[in-house]
Amino acid sequence: MPTVLTNLPDVVVALLAKGGGLFTAEAARVEGIDKHRLGRLVDAGLLARVAHGCYAAAADHQRLRPWERHRVEARGFSHARPGAFLTGWSAAIIWCLPTMGRPPIRPSALWPKAPGRGSTTTRGGRLLVADLPDEHRWRVGDAMVVSKAWAAVDVGRTAPVAHALVVADAALRMGANLAGVIPYMTRWPGMRRAKWVVDHADPCAESALETLGRFACLEALLPLPVSNAWVGRDRPVYRVDGLWPWHWAAHEADGAVKYDDRPDASRIVAAQSEREWYLRRLGLDVVRYGWTLATSRRGELAARFGVMLQDNPARDVPIRWWKDVPGSGPVVPGADDWPEPGSPSGGLPSWWVAG
Repeated sequence: MPTVLTNLPDVVVALLAKGGGLFTAEAARVEGIDKHRLGRLVDAGLLARVAHGCYAAAADHQRLRPWERHRVEARGFSHARPGAFLTGWSAAIIWCLPTMGRPPIRPSALWPKAPGRGSTTTRGGRLLVADLPDEHRWRVGDAMVVSKAWAAVDVGRTAPVAHALVVADAALRMGANLAGVIPYMTRWPGMRRAKWVVDHADPCAESALETLGRFACLEALLPLPVSNAWVGRDRPVYRVDGLWPWHWAAHEADGAVKYDDRPDASRIVAAQSEREWYLRRLGLDVVRYGWTLATSRRGELAARFGVMLQDNPARDVPIRWWKDVPGSGPVVPGADDWPEPGSPSGGLPSWWVAG
């Protein structure tokens, strides 16, 4: 009677630990584990085949959240397709760029052009063939990926515009040259969308929630706020997530800070109250918002911004403010870089679909 497998062998557990939760059939063969034994572990529900010749612990893999599961499957696809470079969302998750919505059904990768190569889609992933310059070929951990810039622009071609802008903001903040990728993709489908995203990306936005607040203004043709500007009477005191200097108005994104069960909850609340008091004494009107408004009720968020700007018409003199230069550290005065009062964000392109 065949032995019932109930636990992963120690040698397999060691392989998983060494590979960060993933190992290849070749690594198993080196340890004396042949493909038949791996197959039995898969049949027993102990291993999951995440890509051709790549395995993860089945129980751990099932417990992963969708994007983390996609990260593992993308790594596996990279192992399974030597010479290919993960792209789009599959590269973004490897680079730890922010993710939005649901992950793609399967990983995507680029194969640099070569004789006999063609695009193909398999159960394990989607392979595209394209010219990929050397400077956009990277290794991150055990995965081969395109650069952050290439990943962000590729996401911009097909993802909902709001999601693509979140990725582009983050990539710019990390120093990626998005505009430098555009010439390599001029004939790719969806490049009008991607170019719009690149043109409207802002490295000063520091979170997805801040980006979505700015996107609500773009979508509603409202004046654009300055991201993460400092305000104060004679010196920078507090930084607001978005500032309309001429309107003496700001928005604040309430992110994932949880007050429940935190030993410092009372201190956080007190600091926030003090900050709010100072901003209003300074003469600043403030709208606060969270994830629900920014994602599923963005029209309502834009309406709130619009009402606040209407209630605070542009003045002759803007509020005193300063800005951070990303990557430089020091705070520099923003007096010479004030946006014109009431400047709208511009018309929407013909391809525009809210998303």
